[in-house]
Amino acid sequence: MLTASTSKPKPAARPVVAAQALARLPRWPLWLMCLAYVLPGFIGRDPWTGEGVAFGAIWQLADGHSAWLHPTLYGHALGGGWIPYWLGALSLHMLGGVLGDVLAARLPFALLLGVTMAQTWYAAYHLARRDAAQPVQPAFAPPIDERAYARAMADGALLSLVACLGLLGLGHEAGAALVQLAASSALLLAAALMPRMRWRAALLGAAALAALALGGAPALALGALLVGFALLPHEAFAGARAPVVAALLLGAAALLVALHGGARLTPSAGWAGAAHALGTAAWFLWPAWPLALWALWRWRESLVEWHVLAPAALLALTAFEALRAGNHPQAMLATLPPAALLAALALPVMRRGSLAALDWFALMFFSLFAFVVWLLWLATLTGFPSQPAANVARLAPGYHATLHPLPALLALLATLAWGAVVVWRAGRHRHPLWKGMVLSAGGVTLVWVLVGTLWLPALDYASTYRPLGRSLASMLRALPAGEVDAAGLPLVQRALLGYWSATPLGTAEHARYRLQRADAPRPPRLRVLWRGHRPGERDDALELLGP
Repeated sequence: MLTASTSKPKPAARPVVAAQALARLPRWPLWLMCLAYVLPGFIGRDPWTGEGVAFGAIWQLADGHSAWLHPTLYGHALGGGWIPYWLGALSLHMLGGVLGDVLAARLPFALLLGVTMAQTWYAAYHLARRDAAQPVQPAFAPPIDERAYARAMADGALLSLVACLGLLGLGHEAGAALVQLAASSALLLAAALMPRMRWRAALLGAAALAALALGGAPALALGALLVGFALLPHEAFAGARAPVVAALLLGAAALLVALHGGARLTPSAGWAGAAHALGTAAWFLWPAWPLALWALWRWRESLVEWHVLAPAALLALTAFEALRAGNHPQAMLATLPPAALLAALALPVMRRGSLAALDWFALMFFSLFAFVVWLLWLATLTGFPSQPAANVARLAPGYHATLHPLPALLALLATLAWGAVVVWRAGRHRHPLWKGMVLSAGGVTLVWVLVGTLWLPALDYASTYRPLGRSLASMLRALPAGEVDAAGLPLVQRALLGYWSATPLGTAEHARYRLQRADAPRPPRLRVLWRGHRPGERDDALELLGP
């Protein structure tokens, strides 16, 4: 006689956490680290090539040379959506007279980076408060506090995000990538808030989908819509399906508007581009990606639980879109928030030896990098050691280093803070969950602060178009009035030179003057009126031709 089976499903794996692991990370060091991470790169420098097109479009939009419903740069339609140009142009228009054009145009993107950090923290906090994400309660000890555990996991997620190497450069440039990064973290937060705050989560999710659609990532928005509809039967949406469906429909409407306005679903980059993207991801997502893989393995019995499924699904979606983009590292920025959340899930189940190895790597790598930064700065300032000073002089000929007390003091304080973090981490009685990411996040912040204080003048000297543009403007003022044809130059050069010279560098067939590369063929009956180049780029000189 057959009997019904009485075996129960195997419960999902949950971590075992000691009470000491829930020690609170003091808020003021965390806020100070985030501030020290966000500000360098956004302040104290001119627009460089990486953000030249975005800055040029923002400048032309704010000055009324471009239509708000169809932003262009010298008549060229731009990829990357509308939202980044709208944000930068509004800020420049309102605050340009107070902060200056460059800083005012960058301000919204600095705020977006800060918003991304906050949204990542709160997403991890709310996901960690779900019952399936909580640790095993001890039998003969005080119970684990739910909020303290969620806070420790959120701190680990934020530290993991800051530690990612790919966020350093691209995360501090004006452009569509930061809009997509903030939208990715907003999607995570919206998922984490379900079903506790249904309509708030729905509105946030709809706004995130609209930001993706109108911010240059319509393919990612479409993928998020499809994944959202596919996950509707999940128990996390029980009782909240009406708000979720409303949010998805609003996102679909925004996607249709974006596609009608000229946005395109980018084609696949092919196997070669995908292979290149995988190689780039190895350093871009370090150290989050090995921790995320370990978390997926250790939580494999909980893959259908929402605290694992939500970040894993978004990471898979954003990683797939990054592979489709191929040779565009900007597309990988959206993978960082979900990767950071999965990395945080690895912290309570990570072996002590693995965390120690990660700490040793961070300690050695970032300490050595900081030493190199200080050495090169002292060499450019004093001429000793001579070989590093000669290398810097060759890369930035004509640059003369001067001692600026405030940046030097900030760099010294950052280095002393790094030493204090190392001493703290070496203590034997430190057991917080987030301890494994302190050295990685602190080391990245240290290097970024040192580069943004000690090296920034030399880097800006070698990368800015300001002297070149002003030299061109001086020559044009001394010549008879006439249009300048710059059709042969890349759009980014035309954007930055046009801003600094205050001269339209568009396309004009019968223009009086022509600006081109020095190695380009010269039209007959035109002579060289001006020649210039950026420091260290003699082979990339420009010429102004005229009658």
